[in-house]
Amino acid sequence: MADVNLIEWAANQPSWARDALRRIATTAEFIVGEEDRAAILERLKHAASGTGTAPNCEPIAPEHLSQCADAGPRAVLASIGPLQNIDRLAKDQQLRFAPRGITLIFGENGSGKSGYARIAKRLCRSLSIDELKGDVFKAKPDGPMQVRLRFQLGDAALTELDWAPDTKPPGALKQISVFDSRNARLYVDQQNRIAYLPVEIAVLEHHGQLCSAFGAEFTTQQTSIEKRLKTPLPAGYAPGGTTQKLLAQLEAKSQTLPKKSELEKLAGLSEAELEELRGLERKLAQDPVAQAATRRRTVQILTRLNDVLKALEEGLSDDVAKQLASLAQNASTTAAAAGLAANQQFAAEPLKHVGGEAWRLLYEAARDFAVLSGGPVDRISDQVGTPCPLCQEPLVHEAAKRMARFNAFVQSEAAKRADAARDALGKARETLETLTVPTTDVVTGTLTAYAGLDAQRASLLIRIEAALTAYTARRSSLLASIAKDDQELAPLPSSLRPTLSADVEKLGAEAIQLEASATHAAALDADRARIASLKDRAKLQHDLPTVLQRLAELQELAATKACQAQVQTRAISLQISALRRKLVTESLQNRIQAEITKLDLDHIPFRVSDTSEQGQSRFSVSLQGIDKIANNQILSEGEQRALALACFLAEIADEGEGYGLVVDDPVSSLDQRRIRLVAERLVHEAAKGRQVIVFTHSLVFFNEVVAQAAKVGDAAPLIKMVIRKTEAQGFGVVEEDTEPWLARSVSVRITDLRARAKQLSGATDFTSDMYRRQAKDFYSDLRETWERSIEEVVLNKTVERLVPDVMTKRLSGVIVSDEDYKAIFFAMKHVSERSGHDMPAGRDIPVPNPKEMLADIQTLDTFQANYKNRRNATAKIRNALEEPAKAALV
Repeated sequence: MADVNLIEWAANQPSWARDALRRIATTAEFIVGEEDRAAILERLKHAASGTGTAPNCEPIAPEHLSQCADAGPRAVLASIGPLQNIDRLAKDQQLRFAPRGITLIFGENGSGKSGYARIAKRLCRSLSIDELKGDVFKAKPDGPMQVRLRFQLGDAALTELDWAPDTKPPGALKQISVFDSRNARLYVDQQNRIAYLPVEIAVLEHHGQLCSAFGAEFTTQQTSIEKRLKTPLPAGYAPGGTTQKLLAQLEAKSQTLPKKSELEKLAGLSEAELEELRGLERKLAQDPVAQAATRRRTVQILTRLNDVLKALEEGLSDDVAKQLASLAQNASTTAAAAGLAANQQFAAEPLKHVGGEAWRLLYEAARDFAVLSGGPVDRISDQVGTPCPLCQEPLVHEAAKRMARFNAFVQSEAAKRADAARDALGKARETLETLTVPTTDVVTGTLTAYAGLDAQRASLLIRIEAALTAYTARRSSLLASIAKDDQELAPLPSSLRPTLSADVEKLGAEAIQLEASATHAAALDADRARIASLKDRAKLQHDLPTVLQRLAELQELAATKACQAQVQTRAISLQISALRRKLVTESLQNRIQAEITKLDLDHIPFRVSDTSEQGQSRFSVSLQGIDKIANNQILSEGEQRALALACFLAEIADEGEGYGLVVDDPVSSLDQRRIRLVAERLVHEAAKGRQVIVFTHSLVFFNEVVAQAAKVGDAAPLIKMVIRKTEAQGFGVVEEDTEPWLARSVSVRITDLRARAKQLSGATDFTSDMYRRQAKDFYSDLRETWERSIEEVVLNKTVERLVPDVMTKRLSGVIVSDEDYKAIFFAMKHVSERSGHDMPAGRDIPVPNPKEMLADIQTLDTFQANYKNRRNATAKIRNALEEPAKAALV
């Protein structure tokens, strides 16, 4: 039934949000498709910008909530398998499940049971998801992973499909919930989403998730835009001018952005304005003050250039060249000496070139990384058990010795001399590389006005360009000589510093004379301001594409921030909290407390808390202590598992439908009494009509579930399954409608073994690997059956493994004659040679054929039948010993 609070709340939301709520409410599983998502985003952006034609928005109404109240038909998992290339599970197996009641699946550790459980977790609803893998022991997979699935929705026909684990599983199977060890830890240690919620809250939750997704996208967009905005706009505009003031508005903090039309109107000059600019420049060019300013600017440029030329003359001198050649020679000689020492010291190492340049780089990188973790600064730790900084594995004895040899080599005199020579050469190279030669284009452009003063200065500029070109060649040849000792060095150009120094003094004197002859007038200042304005507009025309791009980016940033404000989830979380406390929280708390009572945890005070986070409803169960202490720091492993199971069962109790359950080893660390309580609870859920699938490796729990299901009869039908590993087929071999091998009596095992031997009677090739593995499986089980016969038949269950009681009354039937011992000894020897022991090459016993197998079974069957007859006869005699001797009457 719809709750009007949601409709009232929606009435106060933007139109796009009301439309989004409607789309969510009328979509399967409340998950909108790409078309609806795009439509919602379009309406959101329009609401944020307020520009353009408003798209049509249809608000949510009560009838939309009524339409989605039905959660759809109940899903039932019918089977998993056959499988392809998942774990090491056999490919030709199919694990089927009862659609109603309990499918009880037993599998010992290492049988392949967990592989099927992991597949179920991927298919169904689970707090944690396990990654499915292929055979990790194979270097290359045999092919892609694939699972054949069969499931049913309501009364429809079975659906069968091949599912690839890298694709999304059928959505309907998410109705089925999974509980296992990893999920148990999550229930105990953290907050978890409330899985089953009323329609109103579910719609709001999905709306919150959609807003969070949009918000993440907007944040990514905002970050990208802000990164682009860090690139500065073109500079060089006159301070305080109209153009500069308009461009100053193009920044993220600006309250008002300029219009595109304003920028376009300001950019560029008409023909008349261009002619005006040329005339003003000619007029000012004759102004003595302008000519003096040109000379003073040139003085600054030439003074700086003189400093640069001095640094180039000194840094590229012949003395530097000789020193560089000496350092290169020393580095080469010491490196060769260190290499020779390394070849002698590391000749027996697995890899070549230890101690070489590439190896040294690797060693130093590993040592620097180890220092970050607290390792010594001058060496890599070489103690046994210390993690290797590269592979992170602890050093074994041999690896520690090798690391010690490496450290000793690096700290040796030869290595230190090579390091010192290499570092000295590296510093010289770095100094040479940082010595920058100005490009001729930059220098020519800077001194254009200088070259225009007279022909002599124009000629000097040409000499400057030639000198810079020569210095560039000299620097390149010096760098090349480091690696090539016969490199020919480019010559140094003649020094221009005296000529430049003399002209600097001359330019300064000319500037003083020009300034003395100048007359200042307000008209010249006005002309200068007009020239600056016209040049700014001409420059803006050149920079206009960049400026308009910045305007578009700022407009996009403003729109993104406006959209970000639209999708804040705080209001959604508050509304969810209000509805949840009214419709959910109290009921959930009561259910959790009821489950805690059922699993006998009443002696521990718990508190159930609920929160809303980014539009999602979450709950947690914690201890009611004075201090906030994690559950796993107080509760035992068994109590933690029981608490997790209580939360799981309480959570699914509000589904409204009898959806299925999958539980994998739910009783780990539980005592006998709680094992029985858990069995009772699962049978109770099955009696409600649920599909309950139980995986377990606990024979005690297996038997408890069977016993509890027997009590309720037809209300909770049960099918027993076994997953086992065999030599012939590998892991995950499925046996239907049967009990675990460990739970079977000797008689049942004999029947099973006889049937298996008959199945093999059609074989013709008794030498194949497949037949050999099948025979080995057969004799392994036959050996175990002989062992069980000692406990069950010979010792008459007087003592049983893992059973604390000793049944002394059963001693009356225990007799072991020499013939019994002999029969058991040779029978065990016979079957052991064909099963569990490696056969020596000198004793190649042929693989038994099916007739021999049947004969070996008959040996055991005959032994147990004869022994039981003698045991019964002996028991009668011994039972008489328990009575007093009968007195004779006279």
